[in-house]
Order: sequence, then C-alpha cells, then structure tokens
Amino acid sequence: ADVDECQVHNGGCQHRCVNTLGSFYCECQPGFRLHTDGRTCLGLAGTSCDSGGHKNGLKPPSCAQLSAGALQLRCAGSFLRNPCSDRNGGCMQRCLNHRGRARCECHPGYLLAPDGKSCEDVNECLTGLAMCAHQCLNTRGSFKCTCNPGYELGADGKRCYRIEMEIVNSCETNNGGCSHVCHHTSSGPVCTCNFGFRLEEDQKSCTDINECDTGSHCCQQDCYNYPGGYECSCHAGYRLSTDGCGCDDVDECSANNGGCEHMCQNLPGSFQCGCDIGHKLDEDRRSCICKCLIQAASGWAVVHQPLSLVWWKNVILNSKRSGKWHSSPTEQCSRCSVFALKDLCSPCSLLIHDWGQRSLFYGAFSGRHRKECKTHKFCGNLSLFLGCPKGFYGKHCRKKCNCANRGHCHRIYGACLCDPGLYGRFCHLACPKWVFGAGCSEECQCLQRNSRDCDARDGSCRCKPGYHGQRCQHSCDPGYYGDGCKKKCSCSPGVPCDPVTGECHRECPPGYHGEHCDQECPEGTFGPGCQHSCACGEASCDRSTGQCHCPPGWTGHDCAQACPEGLWGPGCQEICPDCANNASCDRATGACVCPPGYTGQRCQDVCPPGWFGPACQLSCSCGNEGHCHPVMGTCSCPPGWTGHHCQRACDLGRWGPDCAHACNCSNSDGSCSAESGQCLCEAGYTGTHCEQKCPEGWFGLSCRHQCQCDNGASCDHVSGACTCSPGWRGTFCEHACPDGFYGLECRQPCDCLNGAHCDPVTGQCQCPPGWTGARCAQACPENSYGQNCSHTCRCFNNATCSHVSGRCLCPEGWTGPSCQQACPVGFYGKDCQQRCLCHNGGTCDPATGSCACPAGWTGLACELACAQGQHGLECQQSCECQHGGLCDRRTGRCLCQPGWTGDKCDTACLPGFFGKDCASRCGCPLGVPCHHVTGQCGCPPGLTGSGCEKPCLPGTFGEGCAQICQCSGATQECHPVTGACVCPPGFHGPACQLECSPGWYGRDCGRRCRCRNGGRCDSATGMCHCPAGFIGADCAI
Repeated sequence: ADVDECQVHNGGCQHRCVNTLGSFYCECQPGFRLHTDGRTCLGLAGTSCDSGGHKNGLKPPSCAQLSAGALQLRCAGSFLRNPCSDRNGGCMQRCLNHRGRARCECHPGYLLAPDGKSCEDVNECLTGLAMCAHQCLNTRGSFKCTCNPGYELGADGKRCYRIEMEIVNSCETNNGGCSHVCHHTSSGPVCTCNFGFRLEEDQKSCTDINECDTGSHCCQQDCYNYPGGYECSCHAGYRLSTDGCGCDDVDECSANNGGCEHMCQNLPGSFQCGCDIGHKLDEDRRSCICKCLIQAASGWAVVHQPLSLVWWKNVILNSKRSGKWHSSPTEQCSRCSVFALKDLCSPCSLLIHDWGQRSLFYGAFSGRHRKECKTHKFCGNLSLFLGCPKGFYGKHCRKKCNCANRGHCHRIYGACLCDPGLYGRFCHLACPKWVFGAGCSEECQCLQRNSRDCDARDGSCRCKPGYHGQRCQHSCDPGYYGDGCKKKCSCSPGVPCDPVTGECHRECPPGYHGEHCDQECPEGTFGPGCQHSCACGEASCDRSTGQCHCPPGWTGHDCAQACPEGLWGPGCQEICPDCANNASCDRATGACVCPPGYTGQRCQDVCPPGWFGPACQLSCSCGNEGHCHPVMGTCSCPPGWTGHHCQRACDLGRWGPDCAHACNCSNSDGSCSAESGQCLCEAGYTGTHCEQKCPEGWFGLSCRHQCQCDNGASCDHVSGACTCSPGWRGTFCEHACPDGFYGLECRQPCDCLNGAHCDPVTGQCQCPPGWTGARCAQACPENSYGQNCSHTCRCFNNATCSHVSGRCLCPEGWTGPSCQQACPVGFYGKDCQQRCLCHNGGTCDPATGSCACPAGWTGLACELACAQGQHGLECQQSCECQHGGLCDRRTGRCLCQPGWTGDKCDTACLPGFFGKDCASRCGCPLGVPCHHVTGQCGCPPGLTGSGCEKPCLPGTFGEGCAQICQCSGATQECHPVTGACVCPPGFHGPACQLECSPGWYGRDCGRRCRCRNGGRCDSATGMCHCPAGFIGADCAI
C-alpha cells in the first residue's frame, strides 16, 4: 500500500504537500515559487502581503509590505541571502541586514544622505554640537576645538584655560608660520596673503587665486593665470586695450593701406582689399588690375587705364551744359542707363574714392536724368561700392551713426571706426597719456621726463621747455631756450641762459649754480651753470665733469651695463662665489641669488619639505603627503589623490599620482585601487582587469570561497548559489529527485507504470523486467520475458512463461521447470499443488482435480455409491431389476428379492418354492398356494395367483381380491391392499370426486400452475390455455 508522506510533518513542505503513488512533492501558494530545495517557498517580486490563502493549516510566511509592488517575506525554515554581502548593499559606510533588506547607516559624525546610501559629513561647528569654548575646526566625521592664543585646551577637549607666557613678537620665529605676511597681535600671529592669493583654512597657507578659472577676470578674450595675478591677451587681429582687459580691433588699413593697392577695408579681427571701379583684385588679393568697358557711339571700347577724375568731371560738366553725355570724340550717352555694367563698370560706380567728390557726379544730373540715375538698379546701390558719407551707414546710407568726434562708422554694420587718437565704442575717449594711434595701441617713444606728452594721433612728442629732439632727448643748445628751444638767449657773450626761462646766469664754476654760485648742481645735472644733463641713467654723475658714478654692479660710461657674468661690486672688481644650481650672483652685493626652489649661502640646498618659491619663503599647501614643487609650489599628489592641494580623492575609474591613469577594469563601474591601479573586482570576478569570472568551483569576493555544490551542479560565480543539474535538488544539490519526479528542481512528475522508475534527469521510464513501451505499460510480447523483453521462453504443453522472470506458468496438471512433467498420482491443479480427494478407487484429473469414479460409484469425490436403480460408470446405467430386486452397482447384475428370480427378477418363484433365490420349498397343503416371498400359505391381501405373484385386478382389492374399489372415474383404480382410491391427474379427494382447484394441476393436484396474463391451466397436464393476444408456454409473450 502507498505511504502518504504528507501525513508526517506535512512531508517537510513549507506550504502544500501533494502525495503521489510511491512518492510526494511540494507546492507553493500563489505569489510564491518553490526554492531549489524542493520544500521552501520564496516570494515573487510584485506580490502583495494579503494575496493568497493558507491551506493545510500551514502557518503563512511572515510578510512586510514595504511599498506598492514591493514586499518582504520572512519564510520559516528558508535561507534568505544577506543583501549586505553584495557590494556592501550599495551603502557608503555601514550596511545592516534588516529583515532581508539592506539598510544603510553612517559612522558617527556623518549623516545619511537623501539617497539612503551615501554619507555626508556633519559640520558640528555650524550645528552647535561641538560646544567649543573658543574656536571650532570641522573635520571629516568629527571636529576639533582650538583655543585663542594665550590659552590651552582642557582635558575635555572643549574648554580653554589661560596660560602664562612671555610676550614676544609672534612673527619673529618662522614668520609666525605664515606663507606670506605675518602681523603680530596680542592674541598671536595673524597671517595675510599677497594680492592674488587667498588664505587657506589653516589661516596660514596662501594659495594662488586662479582668476581665469573662477571667472573673476576682466579679459574680453583670452586669460592666462600666473601666481598672484593674471594677464589678458587677444586673438590675432586684435590688440589689448589700454585698460588691460578689452581687445580692440587692429586697423590693418591704417598702416601702409594694409598693403592694398587701391582700397583697404578693415574688418573685425582682419581686413580685405578692394579695387576701384573698373578694376578687380589680382591673384595676390592685394594688387588691382583694370578691365573696363563703356559703350561708345561706334560700339564697345576697352579702357585699360582707370579714367581720371578730371576726365569724369569734364564729361559730367559738358553733359550738364548740353543735356547729353559726352566722352572723347566718339563716346557719348544721354542718361545714366546708357552705360552698360560690365565687370563692375558703370559711370555710377566708376567715379571716385572721396565722398566729397562724389557729389560732383550726382550734381551733374538734373531733372529726369538725376532721378533716373538714382533709381537705376546699379546706381541705387552705389553705397555698396563707394561707402556711405560720414555719419551714415546701411544699404542705402539712411541709418545715422552714433560716433563722436567726427568718427565714421562701418558702412554696413554701423560700428564706429575711430580716428587715430580716439578709442571706445563711440570714439568718445581720447587716448591715455603716452599712447597714441589707431585704437591707442602704440606707445609713445618720448623721453618722458623731458616731455609733456605725445600727440594722440601720430605720437609726435611735445617737449617741455628747455628740450628738443624727436624724442625730446636733447637739452637746448647753448644760446637757445623755451619751447622747442626755438627762442634765442639775450645774454652777454659767454653768459649762459636758463634753457627754460631764458634767464641769464652768472658763469659759475662747473658743478655749481645760483646767484652766488653756492649751490651744487641738482641731481642729474653737471658742468658750468649745471647746464648739462647727466647721461648716467639712474646713476649720479660728477657735478663738475659729468663722469658717471656707477653703483655696485654697474659699469660703462653711462652705467648702463651690468657687471659681466661672474663679477660684482663697485667697478665690477669682485669675483662672484661659486653659486650652485644655476644661481646668479648679486652684482651689487656678491651674494648668491638663488633661483626659486633653492636656498643656502650658495643655493646648494633644495627648499625644505613644505616650502617653495623664491628664497623658499612660500609655504606649500599639499595635503595627504603630497610633494610640493620647490620652484612653482605645485603639488605632486601621491597615488590616489589629485587637485591643487591633493585633497581630492581620485574619481571613480582613475588612479595613480595625480589620478593621471585611467583604470583598465571590466567591472561594472570601472573602478580600481586609487593607489596601485589594481582592479577591485566585484564578487564573482577575477583577473588583472576583472575580465574573468571566478574559476569553476569558486565564488564571491576575490573568488576565495569554494563552492559546495554537489552532483555536477553549477555554482553562481557571484553568490555561490547552486543551480542544480536536472535530477537533483537541495541547497547544495545534494538530494536526488524523489522517486516519481525528474528534471530541473525535480518539478516534473514521472509518467511511468507498473512500478517503473524514471530517469531523474530526462524522465525516461526505466522499465522493470517483463515490461516495455514508453510508459512501461505493455507486458513483454508472447514467448519473451525479462529486462527489455530480451529473453525467449522455453515452456511446453501450452504453458505460458512469466514476462517478468521467464518462469514457466504450467497449465493445470503439469509441473517441472519447463512443464513437461504430469502431476504425480494423487495431486492435481496449478503446479500440482492440490491433493486429490477421490475415494473408493476413483482417479482425479491432474488438471482440474475432478474425480473419475470406478463403476458403481459417483459424487465429486466418488464418495457416493450408485443410487438404487443405477449402476456402472458414473452410475449412468439404469438397473432392470423388478420387484425390488437390487442390481450390483458395478456390474448391474440383479440381486432379486426373496420370491423372485430371473435376470431381471421379473419371474416369481415357481409354485412350491419361495424365498431368496426361490430356494425354499413351500410347506402348504397340497393345492394351497404359498406366498413366493414369505412362503406363507394363501396369498396376502392384494395378490393372487398360484404363487401369489399377481396383483388384484383393477377395481378389486383386499385379501383374495374380493373387495370392490369405491372410487369415481372411469378406472376406479384403488390400492390393491387398502382399497384407497388412486386419483387420476386433475382430481383429488377420498373418492377422487373433486377436480383440482384453479391454479393447481397434476396428480393429487399437488403442482402449481405457471400460466401468466390470465392464462388457464389444464388441471390434468398443467398446459396453459392463453387468452387472446398472448402466446408461449406460460402465456408470457
């Protein structure tokens, strides 16, 4: 009988257990799926907590509805994977497994960001959580309390206590720790930075402000940053404005006409050449070649030279007087339109460059001619070729310019084109002092100390009184004074005059001046009357001779030459020391002037760590152990850090010093170790670039976990979860499919019959011996048996063989391995196992066990002698013995009763004899018969005859047959002894006078009629007399 495994602990199923023949399987409620262990149920994504019922009295899984379409199941007995094991659950810091779901938390000092995963630093100083007594410095994940100078921090790290200290200049030692400027205060050193630098958070270090990046510059076009400032520059075709910020277009046409032969048109950032009417640009785009045609009376004439203004003037004046156009002898026209435009040639466009002379052309027309010329298709666009007059611009020169100082504007766009000496959007600004020219882009070459200024248009110098020369570099020649040294002194011969005022001076010895010659010559002058200027540059000169007194480090007649390389001091007489690292020697003092990044008496030492620049006076601001360039101060960040101060960790996907290298990793985010560049493989991946999955049999981070999957199951290289091969189940695929199931996760029920097992992988039925077919539903064909029905039966006497074992199944009566032996005597039936029950010498059939009785016997076991009157085999023969004679049951021979003899006992004993075998002799008197049976003398009642062998005649009875029967009917038959009436069939009663009652018939009316449907029964024979409509023996049809 099948065992119902579901009756014991629900078969181990979490939800529903389904029993099958010889096995069972588990099912899950709606919204769940069966785990690979075949018993646990896992929730499906998107199901609801209140979906599905609970059957079989199972306790439902604990369910928490998290959001619409998302729920969390806690299944008893099931294994839910820790969500924090995969990349820390996506959390930046701490991950907690909260009911099967990752929940992120942050370390103290951090606050969980709105994305629920990142952690942001809490600024305890701003929020007031720090509660520092004096000052608070926020750090990542924490804070630090500091005290004002003169105080020290208490043991609690928050309160400050006054300390006794000697009052000293706090800036004396190491510049107070300041990178640039240190200011001593009562509370300690206060650091400030030079212009263009900003103070860092440590209140000591100074870093350059990159105005070009921050957008705080004023540059119109390009910006270049340098430590402490920035410079503006302009694109090609522009020059920097005097404000140092803007960019003014360079008017290339203002210098040598831009190299153009005829016309030069300035454009923003460029220029282009043009030609007079009747000309076109040559291939060099600067030269002009002429090719003009005008219509003459005799046809077209080619003019190879430009027509002069005089020629056109004569043409126009003559035409005005005569009302016709005239040219040299044969050329004439009557109105403007008669001139055909050919290669940009016509009288309307061929005229002139100067707008003042253009009016001559227009003035030449009057009345209809002027109107026709102005409306002529070509003449109407005259401005496109000749330009608008000053103050107007546009296609038809109808728009008014807004340019000041008689500045003209671009003939098409209206932009002001300033005259030299002016600048600004509307040419409203004069050039600043000491610059001149177009766009104020040229620097004056005047000697400024001797000059008032320079002309803003052409840059010519306006000298101060007492000076002259192109650059005002010369004092007035003796005898001359005033502006331009054009005035002649009126002093006596030999008496000099003041070069500025012309005032006559007394001749003083060289080096002196004044009314009493008691004043030394002012600085920069020498000689008699101090009339000569020193030519020593910034150096002083001898007031008498004018010889230059060069300061240490300079030499030459005008002290304009620095000491040669390797020399220093007054007169460059000293030899420089051996300065290292390309350091120069100060030509004045002889001290080694170290290049930025070096220090020491001979510049032999590199700046100590943390310092850089000239004299190593600037403090580095490189964090995270970054190295500072001793010259520039730029930080060389260690591996994993970048930024100006090495304070920014490498972005995802970058590594190495300054994060200069790109990670070459195949993981999802392309990240690697910011220090070494080694790929940080995600769980399940390995290899130099994380391009390989974990080797077979390993999983997880660094592939260091060994898979525990059995029976050929594949192991997930990330989580280690086992994916069972068909035919196996369980967390580690350690369990084969239960009998009756196969396939993936053993979900498919087998469809095999007759106790056949199915392959747990394919489900193919593996038939037991004696069965065949896809489902093992067919027994082996006849005469074959065994596994795959491959054996042949060897049985005889119509025996069949077992299709399972091949054992011969003998028919009844046969036995032996091949059914060739009949059952032994006394046994019969299947396998001759039944014992025969035949008696009295009967033999049993070896097949059926039925007895074959000898003559005289009958019954199932020959236990019955033949009934009286029967004899022979199976008592089938009837005895013929009469008068009560008994026959032998075997032979049938009659054994007569006393008084009878003969083969059939049909003959009474001969008279005089009686008894058995008629062997006795009667003892009756002579003539008195004796009874042939008893030998009684005289016949008994009912018999008569000589031997009393005959019954009474019908109708008589009694002794000597003397009495008459008293019975009704034709026969009046009665019993020969008693006289009782013997009724014929159909009658009854003492005298047979009564017919049978309805429904009865036969002798003594003892049999019930069987007629149906109202049929009448014959009282004698019982035959039915059917009513109309019925037939049949019993009228049933």
